[in-house]
Amino acid sequence: WLKSLSPSTEGHLAVNRVRTLTAAMGKPQPLLLAAAACCAIGGTAFVAAPSGGAGAPAASLRGAAAAAKAPAEVSGPSGTSTVLASGLLAVSAIVGRRQKHRTVRSAAEEDAKTEKVEVFNPAKEPGVTLPLMYFDPAGFAKMGDRAGFRNLRVSELKHGRIAMMAALGTVIQHNIKFPGFDEVPAGIKALITPPGTYGFIVLLAIAGGMELVVWKQDDDKEPGNFGDPLNFGMYQEEWRNRELNNGRMAMISILGIILAELVSGLDGVEQIWKPIGQLTVE
Repeated sequence: WLKSLSPSTEGHLAVNRVRTLTAAMGKPQPLLLAAAACCAIGGTAFVAAPSGGAGAPAASLRGAAAAAKAPAEVSGPSGTSTVLASGLLAVSAIVGRRQKHRTVRSAAEEDAKTEKVEVFNPAKEPGVTLPLMYFDPAGFAKMGDRAGFRNLRVSELKHGRIAMMAALGTVIQHNIKFPGFDEVPAGIKALITPPGTYGFIVLLAIAGGMELVVWKQDDDKEPGNFGDPLNFGMYQEEWRNRELNNGRMAMISILGIILAELVSGLDGVEQIWKPIGQLTVE
Protein backbone atom coordinates (compact mmCIF):
# COMPACT_ATOMS: atom_id res chain seq x y z
CA TRP A 1 0.00 0.00 0.00
CA LEU A 2 2.98 2.31 0.45
CA LYS A 3 3.92 1.79 -3.22
CA SER A 4 0.51 3.02 -4.31
CA LEU A 5 1.02 6.24 -2.36
CA SER A 6 4.33 7.14 -4.03
CA PRO A 7 4.90 5.63 -7.42
CA SER A 8 8.05 7.71 -8.00
CA THR A 9 11.58 6.44 -7.58
CA GLU A 10 11.84 8.34 -4.30
CA GLY A 11 8.68 6.60 -3.02
CA HIS A 12 10.18 3.19 -3.82
CA LEU A 13 13.29 4.20 -1.92
CA ALA A 14 11.16 5.18 1.10
CA VAL A 15 9.31 1.86 1.01
CA ASN A 16 12.57 -0.06 0.90
CA ARG A 17 13.93 1.89 3.87
CA VAL A 18 10.74 1.29 5.88
CA ARG A 19 10.98 -2.43 5.19
CA THR A 20 14.63 -2.55 6.20
CA LEU A 21 14.04 -0.63 9.44
CA THR A 22 10.95 -2.59 10.49
CA ALA A 23 12.70 -5.87 9.73
CA ALA A 24 15.56 -4.84 12.01
CA MET A 25 13.13 -3.87 14.81
CA GLY A 26 11.26 -7.20 14.68
CA LYS A 27 7.50 -6.69 14.95
CA PRO A 28 6.26 -3.81 12.75
CA GLN A 29 4.93 -0.83 14.65
CA PRO A 30 1.76 0.86 13.29
CA LEU A 31 2.95 4.28 14.43
CA LEU A 32 6.28 3.79 12.68
CA LEU A 33 4.67 2.69 9.41
CA ALA A 34 2.27 5.62 9.42
CA ALA A 35 5.09 8.10 10.05
CA ALA A 36 7.17 6.56 7.31
CA ALA A 37 4.30 6.86 4.85
CA CYS A 38 3.83 10.51 5.73
CA CYS A 39 7.55 11.16 5.29
CA ALA A 40 7.52 9.45 1.91
CA ILE A 41 4.53 11.45 0.68
CA GLY A 42 5.89 14.71 2.05
CA GLY A 43 9.35 14.03 0.61
CA THR A 44 8.10 13.37 -2.90
CA ALA A 45 5.81 16.39 -2.73
CA PHE A 46 8.84 18.69 -2.43
CA VAL A 47 10.73 17.30 -5.44
CA ALA A 48 11.52 20.16 -7.81
CA ALA A 49 9.55 20.48 -11.03
CA PRO A 50 11.39 20.36 -14.39
CA SER A 51 13.46 23.53 -14.88
CA GLY A 52 12.50 24.06 -18.46
CA GLY A 53 9.08 24.28 -19.99
CA ALA A 54 7.47 25.18 -23.27
CA GLY A 55 7.22 28.95 -23.70
CA ALA A 56 9.06 29.74 -20.43
CA PRO A 57 11.28 32.81 -20.71
CA ALA A 58 14.96 32.31 -19.97
CA ALA A 59 16.45 33.95 -16.91
CA SER A 60 18.44 37.05 -17.76
CA LEU A 61 20.41 37.30 -14.53
CA ARG A 62 22.98 34.94 -13.03
CA GLY A 63 21.49 35.40 -9.53
CA ALA A 64 18.07 34.41 -10.73
CA ALA A 65 19.46 31.22 -12.21
CA ALA A 66 21.23 30.41 -8.95
CA ALA A 67 18.07 31.12 -6.95
CA ALA A 68 16.05 28.87 -9.20
CA LYS A 69 18.59 26.09 -8.86
CA ALA A 70 18.83 26.16 -5.02
CA PRO A 71 15.38 24.73 -4.21
CA ALA A 72 15.95 21.87 -6.56
CA GLU A 73 19.16 20.95 -4.79
CA VAL A 74 17.58 21.02 -1.33
CA SER A 75 14.43 19.19 -2.32
CA GLY A 76 16.13 16.60 -4.44
CA PRO A 77 16.60 12.90 -3.69
CA SER A 78 19.25 13.42 -1.01
CA GLY A 79 17.08 15.96 0.86
CA THR A 80 14.04 13.68 0.84
CA SER A 81 16.12 10.72 1.97
CA THR A 82 17.53 12.76 4.83
CA VAL A 83 14.07 13.87 5.98
CA LEU A 84 12.72 10.32 5.74
CA ALA A 85 15.65 8.80 7.65
CA SER A 86 15.44 11.44 10.37
CA GLY A 87 11.70 10.91 10.77
CA LEU A 88 12.07 7.14 10.98
CA LEU A 89 14.85 7.36 13.55
CA ALA A 90 12.87 9.81 15.70
CA VAL A 91 9.71 7.69 15.61
CA SER A 92 11.62 4.47 16.32
CA ALA A 93 13.33 6.13 19.31
CA ILE A 94 9.97 7.27 20.72
CA VAL A 95 8.39 3.84 20.24
CA GLY A 96 11.37 2.10 21.82
CA ARG A 97 11.31 4.41 24.79
CA ARG A 98 7.60 3.88 25.35
CA GLN A 99 8.03 0.11 25.17
CA LYS A 100 10.88 0.26 27.69
CA HIS A 101 8.83 2.36 30.11
CA ARG A 102 5.86 0.03 29.71
CA THR A 103 8.05 -3.00 30.43
CA VAL A 104 9.61 -1.42 33.51
CA ARG A 105 6.21 -0.36 34.83
CA SER A 106 4.75 -3.84 34.31
CA ALA A 107 7.70 -5.44 36.11
CA ALA A 108 7.30 -3.02 39.04
CA GLU A 109 3.59 -3.77 39.29
CA GLU A 110 4.22 -7.52 39.31
CA ASP A 111 6.85 -7.15 42.03
CA ALA A 112 4.45 -5.07 44.13
CA LYS A 113 1.73 -7.71 43.81
CA THR A 114 4.19 -10.44 44.77
CA GLU A 115 5.29 -8.53 47.87
CA LYS A 116 1.73 -7.85 49.02
CA VAL A 117 0.54 -11.45 48.69
CA GLU A 118 1.88 -13.39 51.71
CA VAL A 119 0.48 -16.86 52.31
CA PHE A 120 -0.16 -17.68 55.96
CA ASN A 121 2.12 -20.46 57.19
CA PRO A 122 1.22 -22.09 60.55
CA ALA A 123 4.76 -23.48 60.83
CA LYS A 124 6.02 -19.93 61.49
CA GLU A 125 3.70 -19.28 64.45
CA PRO A 126 4.68 -19.55 68.15
CA GLY A 127 4.70 -23.08 69.55
CA VAL A 128 7.06 -24.59 66.99
CA THR A 129 9.83 -25.79 69.32
CA LEU A 130 12.11 -28.74 69.93
CA PRO A 131 11.94 -31.69 69.85
CA LEU A 132 8.97 -32.11 67.51
CA MET A 133 9.08 -28.63 65.91
CA TYR A 134 5.95 -28.25 63.74
CA PHE A 135 3.81 -31.27 64.62
CA ASP A 136 0.42 -31.58 62.94
CA PRO A 137 0.07 -35.15 61.65
CA ALA A 138 -3.72 -34.86 61.34
CA GLY A 139 -3.45 -31.73 59.19
CA PHE A 140 -5.81 -29.53 61.21
CA ALA A 141 -3.89 -26.33 60.37
CA LYS A 142 -4.08 -25.38 56.71
CA MET A 143 -1.76 -23.20 54.68
CA GLY A 144 -3.36 -19.80 54.13
CA ASP A 145 -6.15 -20.40 56.67
CA ARG A 146 -5.31 -17.77 59.29
CA ALA A 147 -8.82 -17.67 60.77
CA GLY A 148 -8.98 -21.44 61.18
CA PHE A 149 -5.58 -21.53 62.84
CA ARG A 150 -6.59 -18.74 65.19
CA ASN A 151 -9.58 -20.75 66.42
CA LEU A 152 -7.37 -23.77 66.98
CA ARG A 153 -4.79 -21.73 68.90
CA VAL A 154 -7.46 -20.14 71.11
CA SER A 155 -8.82 -23.59 71.97
CA GLU A 156 -5.33 -24.95 72.61
CA LEU A 157 -4.49 -22.17 75.04
CA LYS A 158 -7.79 -22.54 76.91
CA HIS A 159 -7.45 -26.30 77.28
CA GLY A 160 -3.81 -25.96 78.28
CA ARG A 161 -4.50 -23.42 81.00
CA ILE A 162 -7.41 -25.45 82.40
CA ALA A 163 -5.29 -28.61 82.32
CA MET A 164 -2.46 -26.89 84.24
CA MET A 165 -4.88 -25.84 86.99
CA ALA A 166 -6.54 -29.26 87.02
CA ALA A 167 -3.25 -31.15 87.28
CA LEU A 168 -2.15 -28.87 90.12
CA GLY A 169 -5.52 -29.30 91.84
CA THR A 170 -5.31 -33.10 91.86
CA VAL A 171 -2.07 -32.81 93.84
CA ILE A 172 -3.12 -30.04 96.27
CA GLN A 173 -6.52 -31.47 97.21
CA HIS A 174 -4.87 -34.57 98.64
CA ASN A 175 -3.73 -32.59 101.71
CA ILE A 176 -5.66 -29.30 101.56
CA LYS A 177 -9.48 -29.16 101.77
CA PHE A 178 -11.91 -26.28 102.20
CA PRO A 179 -14.03 -26.11 105.35
CA GLY A 180 -17.09 -28.33 105.00
CA PHE A 181 -15.36 -30.56 102.43
CA ASP A 182 -13.48 -32.74 104.89
CA GLU A 183 -15.42 -35.87 103.95
CA VAL A 184 -15.10 -35.33 100.24
CA PRO A 185 -12.60 -37.80 98.73
CA ALA A 186 -9.66 -36.57 96.69
CA GLY A 187 -9.43 -37.13 92.97
CA ILE A 188 -12.22 -37.33 90.44
CA LYS A 189 -14.57 -38.93 92.98
CA ALA A 190 -15.02 -35.45 94.46
CA LEU A 191 -17.13 -34.53 91.40
CA ILE A 192 -19.79 -37.11 92.26
CA THR A 193 -19.69 -36.79 96.05
CA PRO A 194 -21.71 -33.98 97.72
CA PRO A 195 -20.88 -31.29 98.62
CA GLY A 196 -18.04 -31.63 96.12
CA THR A 197 -20.61 -31.77 93.32
CA TYR A 198 -22.08 -28.42 94.37
CA GLY A 199 -18.67 -26.84 94.55
CA PHE A 200 -17.88 -28.08 91.03
CA ILE A 201 -21.10 -26.56 89.65
CA VAL A 202 -20.32 -23.20 91.28
CA LEU A 203 -16.73 -23.30 90.00
CA LEU A 204 -17.95 -24.10 86.48
CA ALA A 205 -20.44 -21.21 86.53
CA ILE A 206 -17.79 -18.73 87.73
CA ALA A 207 -15.30 -19.88 85.08
CA GLY A 208 -17.92 -19.58 82.33
CA GLY A 209 -18.90 -16.08 83.43
CA MET A 210 -15.28 -14.94 83.53
CA GLU A 211 -14.69 -16.24 80.02
CA LEU A 212 -17.81 -14.65 78.56
CA VAL A 213 -17.50 -11.26 80.28
CA VAL A 214 -14.06 -10.55 81.75
CA TRP A 215 -11.69 -12.69 79.69
CA LYS A 216 -13.49 -12.37 76.39
CA GLN A 217 -11.13 -12.88 73.46
CA ASP A 218 -10.40 -9.69 71.51
CA ASP A 219 -10.13 -10.18 67.77
CA ASP A 220 -7.54 -7.39 67.54
CA LYS A 221 -5.16 -9.19 69.93
CA GLU A 222 -3.21 -12.39 69.70
CA PRO A 223 -4.98 -15.59 70.86
CA GLY A 224 -4.86 -15.85 74.65
CA ASN A 225 -3.69 -12.27 75.18
CA PHE A 226 -5.79 -10.79 77.99
CA GLY A 227 -3.31 -8.14 79.03
CA ASP A 228 -0.67 -8.09 81.76
CA PRO A 229 -2.36 -6.78 84.96
CA LEU A 230 0.65 -7.62 87.17
CA ASN A 231 3.14 -6.07 84.73
CA PHE A 232 5.34 -9.13 84.47
CA GLY A 233 6.37 -8.08 80.97
CA MET A 234 6.62 -11.67 79.81
CA TYR A 235 4.43 -11.56 76.73
CA GLN A 236 7.28 -12.47 74.39
CA GLU A 237 7.74 -15.31 71.95
CA GLU A 238 9.93 -17.25 74.38
CA TRP A 239 7.35 -17.14 77.17
CA ARG A 240 4.52 -17.83 74.78
CA ASN A 241 6.35 -20.96 73.67
CA ARG A 242 6.82 -21.97 77.30
CA GLU A 243 3.14 -21.55 78.07
CA LEU A 244 2.14 -23.59 75.03
CA ASN A 245 4.56 -26.40 75.94
CA ASN A 246 3.48 -26.43 79.61
CA GLY A 247 -0.16 -26.49 78.55
CA ARG A 248 0.44 -29.39 76.20
CA MET A 249 2.26 -31.30 78.92
CA ALA A 250 -0.52 -30.53 81.40
CA MET A 251 -3.18 -31.88 79.06
CA ILE A 252 -1.27 -35.15 78.80
CA SER A 253 -0.67 -35.18 82.57
CA ILE A 254 -4.27 -34.67 83.65
CA LEU A 255 -5.40 -37.30 81.17
CA GLY A 256 -2.89 -39.75 82.62
CA ILE A 257 -3.89 -38.92 86.21
CA ILE A 258 -7.57 -39.50 85.47
CA LEU A 259 -6.98 -42.80 83.63
CA ALA A 260 -4.64 -44.06 86.36
CA GLU A 261 -7.17 -43.20 89.04
CA LEU A 262 -9.93 -45.02 87.17
CA VAL A 263 -7.74 -48.11 86.97
CA SER A 264 -6.07 -48.05 90.41
CA GLY A 265 -8.43 -45.98 92.55
CA LEU A 266 -5.51 -43.81 93.72
CA ASP A 267 -5.47 -40.04 93.51
CA GLY A 268 -2.66 -38.01 91.93
CA VAL A 269 -0.36 -38.07 94.99
CA GLU A 270 -0.95 -41.73 95.85
CA GLN A 271 -0.03 -42.66 92.30
CA ILE A 272 3.44 -41.20 92.90
CA TRP A 273 4.22 -42.96 96.23
CA LYS A 274 2.53 -46.30 95.60
CA PRO A 275 3.68 -47.91 92.36
CA ILE A 276 1.13 -49.69 90.23
CA GLY A 277 3.14 -52.93 90.44
CA GLN A 278 2.47 -53.33 94.16
CA LEU A 279 -1.31 -53.33 93.79
CA THR A 280 -3.11 -56.54 94.77
CA VAL A 281 -5.43 -58.11 92.26
CA GLU A 282 -8.97 -58.33 93.59
